[in-house]
Amino acid sequence: MREVPAAGQGMMASWNPPDQVEVISLTLPNKRLVDCNLSTMAKEKRRPVDRRNREHEVVEAAIKVFYEKGYAASTIQDVADVVGVLKGSLYHYISSKEDLLFRILQESHEQTRELMTEISELDVAPLERLQSYLERTYLWYLAHPERVSVYFNQQHHLTGENRGEMRVQMREYEHYLRELLAEAKGAGGLRADLDLKLASFFLLGALNSLPSWYRPGGAYAPEHIAREFTAMSMRTLTQAEPPSSAARPGRPATSGRGRARA
Repeated sequence: MREVPAAGQGMMASWNPPDQVEVISLTLPNKRLVDCNLSTMAKEKRRPVDRRNREHEVVEAAIKVFYEKGYAASTIQDVADVVGVLKGSLYHYISSKEDLLFRILQESHEQTRELMTEISELDVAPLERLQSYLERTYLWYLAHPERVSVYFNQQHHLTGENRGEMRVQMREYEHYLRELLAEAKGAGGLRADLDLKLASFFLLGALNSLPSWYRPGGAYAPEHIAREFTAMSMRTLTQAEPPSSAARPGRPATSGRGRARA
């Protein structure tokens, strides 16, 4: 009968480890160091990755580029250079150069719409509401001359649905101004003979001209310009029309006895 080897005998008892095992040396790390490293790794996993949303920077850079070079002469690379990123990085925020232009115009309209809402909520007389709107709009234009310039001078580059939507927004802006004029006139605050359409063109012309000559840091503070432009606008809208001259422009004045000689 075959005997079963006792524990520690037989195959296991005769096995000798290979020579290589003798050179293996395991050094256990310090437990405190291990705990510290694990804690650091855990904190790094919990720490949010620094991925800044640079959409605002992209829009502001595009305003600067489009204002200085014009939309047609500008490139996405120009915008990327101002932001300080690779060109491809911009497509994380936009789909095309036109999309970027539309984003600027849309954002500008939203800001003016917020102003219109605030003015509409004022509990004041129609004439005072009109005056407040003009002064605050002049101030907004003076605070954003480059944005305003791009809005009015570059929007014709839009195509398709973008152009159609921007035209709707422009009409909304003009309609609101005309409504303020109509309310003020209806309340007896404006000249009875005032043509509201021409009055709105006059005010829009005064507003849109600001970016063509105003430069921040110049001789006049924005607040002073806004007050003066508002005062001149209100005088034009409220005061009686000056008496017309008997002589038309380009013609010499005549006396009661006959035509004046050159």
